[in-house]
Amino acid sequence: MGLADNITVTRNNIWKGTCQVAVSTASFTSYPGELETVINPTTYALAAGLTALGATTDDGVVLRRSAELSDGISVDQRRFNLDEGEPEDWTMEAEMTLLETHLDNVKIAWEGGDIESISGSIVNQRRLPLAAPDSFTERMLFIIQEDPKTGRLRMAALRQTTPMVDGAEMNMQSAEASGLPLKLKIQADETIAEHRGPFGNVFEENA
Repeated sequence: MGLADNITVTRNNIWKGTCQVAVSTASFTSYPGELETVINPTTYALAAGLTALGATTDDGVVLRRSAELSDGISVDQRRFNLDEGEPEDWTMEAEMTLLETHLDNVKIAWEGGDIESISGSIVNQRRLPLAAPDSFTERMLFIIQEDPKTGRLRMAALRQTTPMVDGAEMNMQSAEASGLPLKLKIQADETIAEHRGPFGNVFEENA
């Protein structure tokens, strides 16, 4: 019997499933301590103060976490550096393409202004000002995934995110859906202790 025969892979440890993506509004001020603070595990209703961003493409959401490594401290007459490769700076970001390209989502992805309703026109319409604001809107981000086989929920809850609009684009064409790329920088909350997750936490429903 080889090593491979002693490895058990169970269905409960494999995750696959569509994501529900949501961001906080100004009224959602407290970081959640549990899954049901954000979404009802039975009805799937989002908590008050959250804005659903709708469906993403089949690529889902990419969460990226990177560390800048140190060059270490060179020591005279030694062939190696002390502490070489230790992490010096951590960064995180989230990337997705939204299928729903209504103005509410464009406002978030492109840091637009307040959406205005225009009355007295021939047709009902809304207008999104695209200005040049001096700062980005900070929001909590929630990425909720449900495994279709087990029904278990997993949620990445990120404390502070801001849109990264450098090179943001929406491809408007006739044959394909006009997907809206959304890229967010995830910042660490410096007021949170390290063991509490200054970037955020991942919650997972037990089997």
